[in-house]
Amino acid sequence: MNALTLILSVVLGGILGNSVDANYNGRISLFINSPESPAIQIYTPEKATSGGWKGEHAGKWLYAASHAYSRTQDPKLLSNIISVADFLISQQQDNGYIGCYKNEKRFYHIPENGAYCLEWDLWNFSYLMQGFAELYKVTGKQKYIDAANKMMNLMYDTFIVKGRSIANCGEHAGLVGVGSIYPLCDLYEVSPSSKCKELIERCVTEIDDTPGMDLIGKAAAGLDLKFVSDGKIYEMLRTLVGIAKAYELFGEKRLLEGCLGAWKEISAYHLTPLGGPWGGINISPEVFNSKCAFQPYQISETCEVMDWMHFNQELLKITGEARFANAIEKTAYNSLIAAQAEDGNRWIYYLKTDGSYWTGDQWSCCWSSGMIALESLCDMIYSVKGKTIYANVITPSSAVLKVSGKEVRISQSGEYIYDGKASYKIDDDASFTFAVAIPDWAKSYKVTVNDSDVKVSEINGGYVSVSRKWKAGDVLNVEFPCETRQVENIWQFRDDPKYQLQIRPRKEHYVCFAKGPLVYACEHEDKIDKQNQLQATRSELDAVNIKDTEFTIAGQTFRPILEMRPYSTKTGNRTIWIHVSDE
Repeated sequence: MNALTLILSVVLGGILGNSVDANYNGRISLFINSPESPAIQIYTPEKATSGGWKGEHAGKWLYAASHAYSRTQDPKLLSNIISVADFLISQQQDNGYIGCYKNEKRFYHIPENGAYCLEWDLWNFSYLMQGFAELYKVTGKQKYIDAANKMMNLMYDTFIVKGRSIANCGEHAGLVGVGSIYPLCDLYEVSPSSKCKELIERCVTEIDDTPGMDLIGKAAAGLDLKFVSDGKIYEMLRTLVGIAKAYELFGEKRLLEGCLGAWKEISAYHLTPLGGPWGGINISPEVFNSKCAFQPYQISETCEVMDWMHFNQELLKITGEARFANAIEKTAYNSLIAAQAEDGNRWIYYLKTDGSYWTGDQWSCCWSSGMIALESLCDMIYSVKGKTIYANVITPSSAVLKVSGKEVRISQSGEYIYDGKASYKIDDDASFTFAVAIPDWAKSYKVTVNDSDVKVSEINGGYVSVSRKWKAGDVLNVEFPCETRQVENIWQFRDDPKYQLQIRPRKEHYVCFAKGPLVYACEHEDKIDKQNQLQATRSELDAVNIKDTEFTIAGQTFRPILEMRPYSTKTGNRTIWIHVSDE
């Protein structure tokens, strides 16, 4: 749906823009800024590791920083990027390897097929390959794509020539290995080759054939994703992004069918009201729960949030359907922003619907994943296809877009997140269709141009559009009435003898509140291991009307969770779910 050459520039304002700026001045600028940074020094022989995934930070930073440079054109950032990238290239071995593992632990030394190598070397390696591909895309410097292709050639020699298994090369029942399909697709987009294509095809084959995986087939059939490999959310989503990209590149229909099936399954059963994929009930916080499981103590890893947004971005490009734009908006305003500290340099590892922060430290994978997700968000706000401009996420912003070969400048203002209203000012004469995603919470809408009613239509399953010959200075106003709404879920206990000793009813009802795109939370302390649930009667809940930006119930003040930034609240706790008690 969105050709990169049609999006010339996007600058965000509002709370999303503030978060992008903080991310730029924080994590992107501070975590890695020279070859001496610890995350780069582990790529030297002297500081090489014997395992672990810390090496992924170099590739993640290179990817995010390169993207940030293309957006800002900041010469200081470019100087930092080049010094780091050139140092990493200086560490590249003759066989193409750049990594942070000691020689005997490297992925190309894995045992013959049939034995697992439970390490993260290939995962780290492919993240770095992806970073070099992104740097080449924004600078055009051949040495960076040459480095990426040498890395790809090593993968080709290992997995195609020597015939070893990609899935056996990493943790989580094969997902870490086949997750390489995402970086390989990114590389193929900027440097297509038969070897790279063959590696992508091998990834697809192993996704199909690895015992217990069959991600594409199971997802297309509507099976619970908990039963794919070990159910690990982050690595599964990263693989799904790659499958979607492979469909875009090669058009194999069943790949899209698998992606759409997975999206439907996740959206129906595996998302919190904040928009993040979740786990954490009785098993690992990073693994899908069974779709029949619910407790108010849902956990989303920030890494999962990143690739859930990327997955929706790819499906939006492919289909143009507003449901994917809606998912991005909900996740960005609630899960993503609520995980970032105001200083832009720190993130929380786990975003809990009810619970305390789990922060990790600067080496936590989530700190760099949040960095990528916010930087990537700039590409998701607008898209162009043919003679139509799509506004996918409503936020104060300005953009320069190309429609039918003509540059068009657009700026958006308003307090949409609080009142559902947004204004788009067109700064150039041009004929095109302007389409705004209708939020999935909106029951109606009103559209005017220059304060006058106009003919509108709905397109692509959820965009309201206006087609006209626009004049410089025209203003399109959209209004989606914001109403307080309740989101309800049920904690249900099975009819099983081993559960009869629990002093609980068979079903317990929980409600959380939202208005417009925002979900509300308070600082009440309620943890899965120290349960202290908020209680309210149905009549008390039904009386809540969020007139301003906050409300009080059960003795607690609720406000949008994006305003409750981690590290800045008084208690370090957030609670969204209220238990519905008896009248």
